[in-house]
Amino acid sequence: MPVLPPDAVQLVLGPREWLVSLAEDVEKWLSKTLGISSRLDSVRAVSLLLTSGALLYLWRSQSQKRSIGGRPPIVSHWVPWLGSALQVQRNPDALFWRAHRELGPVFGVKTFGTVVYYIADTDLINSVYKQTSVFSGSPMQATFLNTVFDMRMEVITGPHAGIFGDMLASKNRHISPVNVHNLVSAFISHTRTLVSQLPSGPMQLQELVTIMQKADCAMLFGSSFDFGSVASAFEEFDRGVVNLAINVPSIFMGRTIAARSQLIDQLTQYFESGAPEDASQQLKDFVDLAKSAEWTERDTGSFALGMMWPLLANAPWAVWWLLVYHLHRARGLETILEEVKQIVQSGRDLLDVVRDSNATPYLDASINETIRIASDSFSVRWVPPSPTPARLGTFMFKGGDQVICKMRGVHMDPNVYAHPEVFEPGRFAGGKEGVRGRFFPFGGGFSICEGRHLALSQIKAFLIILLGEFDLSLVDSQSLVPKFSPSNRGFGMIRPTEDVEIRLIRRRL
Repeated sequence: MPVLPPDAVQLVLGPREWLVSLAEDVEKWLSKTLGISSRLDSVRAVSLLLTSGALLYLWRSQSQKRSIGGRPPIVSHWVPWLGSALQVQRNPDALFWRAHRELGPVFGVKTFGTVVYYIADTDLINSVYKQTSVFSGSPMQATFLNTVFDMRMEVITGPHAGIFGDMLASKNRHISPVNVHNLVSAFISHTRTLVSQLPSGPMQLQELVTIMQKADCAMLFGSSFDFGSVASAFEEFDRGVVNLAINVPSIFMGRTIAARSQLIDQLTQYFESGAPEDASQQLKDFVDLAKSAEWTERDTGSFALGMMWPLLANAPWAVWWLLVYHLHRARGLETILEEVKQIVQSGRDLLDVVRDSNATPYLDASINETIRIASDSFSVRWVPPSPTPARLGTFMFKGGDQVICKMRGVHMDPNVYAHPEVFEPGRFAGGKEGVRGRFFPFGGGFSICEGRHLALSQIKAFLIILLGEFDLSLVDSQSLVPKFSPSNRGFGMIRPTEDVEIRLIRRRL
């Protein structure tokens, strides 16, 4: 009966005597093959090094390709506890694309001692969305609010948990398609005021992101909220949101935590006298509910940060990427300007325009393509404890597993989209019908982004107002589209590695 070779993991973690014995065999081979005396210390050192390296290579290979009992394979890593954390931080796209290519559409990634399983296949993602009892999202929202926005778990799951549920229901009601026009109308008004104050001349494109963020804050909190006083703190906090969500040790998160505290303190002070008169009804309802639940002022500030961050972290950056991609195309913004010109000359109310799905077909297609190519969104699920493992395709998951539907894995798959790295709005020329089931701009299932209607309306409104007032061009016509930053992955629009300088010239269509 043949003897099976020992498991690579057992070799690496095995007793010291076994490693020394194997090193001695290598030492003898070096001496015999190369004619080097085995008595030299340098030969012993080299033999130990070669042995350790070979075993580590075997362990790494095994850890990458192993799929025990139907469990998804784990991406290879060198350091057991750290896992692939450094790769995720440096170049997540390269890590996930390599894993997808070598391991298939379902694989695990270990970071800081925890394995998370990623799914990057349209059919499997849709299957996860349908199996709500098997792949649950119930504990994830509470955990996210606690770890990212520093909300106390007693507030989320304690005696007043019912009030917390009422708050979420109220928020979702205000941003539903039926009621979102109130927020959009206020956003349009504040955007017009801010854009009218812009001077002609060169500027960094990110300044437009800040303008849109100011309009968002004025829409939600009222015109007296001073976003400028917390803009730098918000940028610092935004940089670390993903690391907070994946529980990076707090020793590495000092600047992010300090920025979060500054934001919560500012919001807490802002609510000392209640919601301002021109604040949104959404905010007023939230403040009233917080008072009825006897929340502390800091609880109120933490939840308000949870309302503020998604608004400021996604739609403004979608505008940034859409403008960048078009400014680097041969025809620039010409096709969008043709639609904007028709709208301006028609005299239609802008609120009606952004609600009309047929008013701006090319702009709509451009927004969809921007989200496809420049976003990285996760739908997070949790497998509840069960005596039998959960099945997804040929894979099995056990209770406590965390599963992430990775939309970018589908959106950038060449088998799904031809030349996915190319910005081509024509993919969506017929709307979303042609890509149904393989385009997930806002996630899916019960966790689909509730703010999607508001976000799309804001993107359209901001661009129509801006392009109705200004011509935009690149200061450096030879510049390239900036690369995607490895930071801020999993929660929507990707940040760029650098900004772009543009020139604004005021005019009237």
